Amino acid sequence: MPAFSQGTGSSTYATQSTACSAAPKPKITLNGPATICAGGSVLLTASEGKSYQWSNGATARSITVTQSGLYAVEVTYADGCVSKSDEVEIQVAGKLKAPKIEYTDPLVVCGEGSIKMWVQEQEGAAYVWKKDGKLVYDRSNEYTATEPGVYTVELSNFCGYVRSSNKVDFRVQQPIPDFQVEAKGALEFCKGGSVQLSVPEYRDVTYAWFRDGHSVAGSGHTLSAEEAGTYTATITSECGTFKSSAGQTVELLSLPSPPTVVDAVGCNKASLTLEASGGKPGMYRWYTKAKGGAAISGASNSTFTTPMLTGSATYYVAVTNGQCESERVPVKAIIQSLPPVPTVASAGELSFCEGGAVEISATAYADVEYVWLRDGQEFASGANMVQATESGTYTLKLQNNCGSTLSSNSITVKVWPLPQAPVAQHGSSCGPGEIILSATGGVEGEYRWYSDGSTLSPIAGATDSSFKTPHLKDSRNYYVSLVRNGCETERVPVEAQVYAVPLASATVEGMEIDAGESTVLHGSGGAYFSWSPAQGLDDPTSANPVATPAQTTRYTLTVTNEEGCQDTASVVVEVRQLLEIPNAFSPNGDGLNDTWQIRNIEYFPEAKVAVYNRWGSLVYEQANYRGDWNGTYRGAALPVSTYFYVVSIPGKETYTGYLNIVN
Repeated sequence: MPAFSQGTGSSTYATQSTACSAAPKPKITLNGPATICAGGSVLLTASEGKSYQWSNGATARSITVTQSGLYAVEVTYADGCVSKSDEVEIQVAGKLKAPKIEYTDPLVVCGEGSIKMWVQEQEGAAYVWKKDGKLVYDRSNEYTATEPGVYTVELSNFCGYVRSSNKVDFRVQQPIPDFQVEAKGALEFCKGGSVQLSVPEYRDVTYAWFRDGHSVAGSGHTLSAEEAGTYTATITSECGTFKSSAGQTVELLSLPSPPTVVDAVGCNKASLTLEASGGKPGMYRWYTKAKGGAAISGASNSTFTTPMLTGSATYYVAVTNGQCESERVPVKAIIQSLPPVPTVASAGELSFCEGGAVEISATAYADVEYVWLRDGQEFASGANMVQATESGTYTLKLQNNCGSTLSSNSITVKVWPLPQAPVAQHGSSCGPGEIILSATGGVEGEYRWYSDGSTLSPIAGATDSSFKTPHLKDSRNYYVSLVRNGCETERVPVEAQVYAVPLASATVEGMEIDAGESTVLHGSGGAYFSWSPAQGLDDPTSANPVATPAQTTRYTLTVTNEEGCQDTASVVVEVRQLLEIPNAFSPNGDGLNDTWQIRNIEYFPEAKVAVYNRWGSLVYEQANYRGDWNGTYRGAALPVSTYFYVVSIPGKETYTGYLNIVN
């Protein structure tokens, strides 16, 4: 054994590296092909070793792979050596989708041509093109066809194959050979008949039919001709339009006029005779069907007697001219029985106001007459229902040829008369305010007041003949009606008028006048005028009266407009009274003229009176004189003599004169 004093580790590594260089390379084995279908898997197994490290991180000896990729493994052997395998490529093939064949137009060509077809490429797919189920091409997803046939394509890969979702039918046409219009049946027939016309049938062509050169409805290779005329046809293909070399001419025979018929009616079980006219004896044909079927054997005359019938039946009759038969006319054989007993019913209230109605009806029956009775008297007939608009007891009678029956019940209708509409009294106010409206024609509790003419509900609590409105600023209408026995009259409009208040104005030309003088008063603001007091006025109803007051007076003007609304104004006329100053008085105590009385002095409370003797000495002076001087001076009587007075009214006038004191 060699001895290592230094570098032991290096020597050991070199020895181990040399030993592992000969380690075998691991192999990966597969349990199936390296290409798998989507959703499938393949098992990869490494050579035997101590441990494993796969390129996808797995550490087991075997791994299951479901995705495409390169896979490798490092294997650690028992001696610690590690070796890496070659990479294995796994491919996942997708499932194919059924393709749709796209192609260029046209699908139908004349003589020769081609059509290019293709499908969308799919990865890893092989393409097989087939015509009429047989392989024609397998090299790509495209193919150009020059031969007619039905083309399909199949795609295949490792996971299987799919067929195209559609087929392409490529066709090659040749010019249409000469053809004629053929007829299947007689070309001459009665009106209402027809003949089948035809031309050869081809694929991928269009047909057109003509009568006397004019286009008629029809797009197939056959046509049912019902009208007279010469019929031709054309066939149009990719090679052009080809016209029939010969047509067919159709002629119509006229029909005889249909007969006139008379229905027959019988009761219960009966055999009835039906009648017709308009044809010749032996030329009638009777049928049990409106169309088709054979005529009744032996029935060739204008009358036909039915077998015994228990119920109504319809027969049909026509006339013939030997070639054509007219239209069939229905003839009714009506078997009636006594009408059933009807039951009448109403659809609404049986008590209502005048102008209303209730519908009364019964079950509808055929072949009966409805006769309506009110209080036992007939008043309407015809329909199975009637509108009852009057009071009474209603019944119904059903009748036919077999008799009549009366309804099992009756219906009583009560129609309340409408009261007379109320008479309304309009109301008004001068200026905004409440207004009293009133009406007559009913009793308290029967009235209904409404705020407008269309609202459904009346004003709550307003059932009397008068109604006080709320405070109104403008004129408007209310409405009133009467309700009696649940019946309401029409609504009558009631006017609530809010009139404008006039504005009175009173002035005077001269506010102060002397007693005995006149002045003119002026009033405005209304249509009518009234002055008070009337004393001293020439016309108290004039807008501008002349005033001659005896004393200061306040005149009040009342103006009234056209609507009767009033306003007042006033003006004062001041009357200046004249002083009447006597020039003598006799203060002798006899009770007559004992004091110096100056008349009207009371109208001048500011007047000042002064009296002087002949020497100019002041013997009496008084402001606000009231006629109380008795001819004394300092308590002693003045002698009989002549004195001089001065009566002064401050700011106005001064009166002077002589005053005699006499016995």
